[in-house]
Formats: sequence, C-alpha cells, structure tokens
Amino acid sequence: MSTRSQRGRAVQTKKSGGVSRALYIAMGAAVLLVIAIAATVALQNRQTAATPGREPARPATNVPMGRDENGFFFKGSAGAPVVVTEYSDFQCPGCAYYATALSSQFEQEYIATGKVKFVYHEYPLSGHVNGAPAAQAARCAGEQGADKYWAMHDYLFTNQRQWSGQADPRAQFVAYARQIGLDTAAFEQCYAGNRFRDAINQAKAAGDALRIPGTPSFAVNGRLVDTTGATSVEEIYTRMRQAVDAALGAR
Repeated sequence: MSTRSQRGRAVQTKKSGGVSRALYIAMGAAVLLVIAIAATVALQNRQTAATPGREPARPATNVPMGRDENGFFFKGSAGAPVVVTEYSDFQCPGCAYYATALSSQFEQEYIATGKVKFVYHEYPLSGHVNGAPAAQAARCAGEQGADKYWAMHDYLFTNQRQWSGQADPRAQFVAYARQIGLDTAAFEQCYAGNRFRDAINQAKAAGDALRIPGTPSFAVNGRLVDTTGATSVEEIYTRMRQAVDAALGAR
C-alpha cells in the first residue's frame, strides 16, 4: 500500500489494479441520486410557478384606498373620525384568519360607512422567514396602485398555506401578480431588487418600539388595544370593535 495526499487528507491506495466492482456500484448509485434530486427540484419549480392561487372572497363594497405619508396603505376615508391600525404578519395564521373571516364584516360596518380609516402596518415576525418577503411583494404590488396592494394582501392571506412553507416563494408571488393583473415584469424587478426591504425593516422596528405583543394587534387612534388574556382572534377583534365604538361615542 502507498500513501498520497488528497485535499490535505491522507488516503490509502493500491499501487496497481482495476477499479473495484463496489466502487462502480457506488458511483452508479450516486449518479442516480443526483438525477433523482434534479428531477424533483425541476418538478417542484415547475409546479410552483404554474400553481394559481384561490381567488379571495371580498365584500361588495367600494371604499377609497390610498397610501399615507409614512408609506402604509389604507382603506376608507382619509378624514374618517377614527383610525385603526393593524399590526400584522402575512405569514401569521391568526392574521390570515382575521383577513379572511372577520375583516369583511368590519369593512362593511365601519370602513364603507366612513367611520374608520383602516391602516395596514406590516410587522413580520422573526420566526416567519417568508413574512418579510410577502410584505415586500405587497409593497411592490402597491407601486401599481393602492387597489393592487390590497389585492395582493388578499391573495397572500387567502393562499397563505400555499406559499408560507416554500424555500423561495418568489415564483408564487409572481403568479399572484399575474392573477391580479399587474405588470409582472415591473413587479419582478421591484421584488428581485429588494426595493422595499428597508421600508419593511423600518416598519418592523416601529412595531418593536411600541412593544407589539403579537399579531394581529390593533391600535385605535394611536392607542394599542389591550389584548391581555385574549385567547382567540375573535376576542381580539371584539376588543378592537369595542375600542372603536368608544372612540366614536366620545366624539
């Protein structure tokens, strides 16, 4: 036996002789494994890119939409007597529940009637790796109109389970952009360029400074709704409505 160096490691080799049958088998198995992995990845990428999202169910209301001086998108009259701010993470299941099961009622009763201006404040939680990318996707959609921001907001929450576990959800976000009717080239350029990464980081920092207890959380006219002891999103929603009613009654 002789010794030679391979990448700094000593290995034992024979002076002469052919490659063993076991080595051929190992090499063949390795090649098959590489082919199988490549095929799986290609199939996943193809399926991800081609999978459309479910269309969100939205109330038949026609409310004003816009973007405030701090870059946050809102619904409702800019001059409404009460401002409700939601601190929310697109990857948060509780936030998705509020958006898909409870927000329509609130929109019909308070926003469409001119009582409330509703602001969405992105607050991606550190444990949700796709929360910040989703927030950036919504902001990129918003570049093409406030209504497009809210359309992406609705697609992200309605289809949360579809994208939240993906290693790279960009293709899925592009699929939603196409369904919404965005200029997908402009959307992709915005998203790939991380155009709103700093803005989302700043939104997160602002929420941290307020010591947001979790998502979803709500503030009414700048004051956080106390959710101490709340055990469900419905209870948080009820407390938010009570705070809104109190603010309206105080006017």
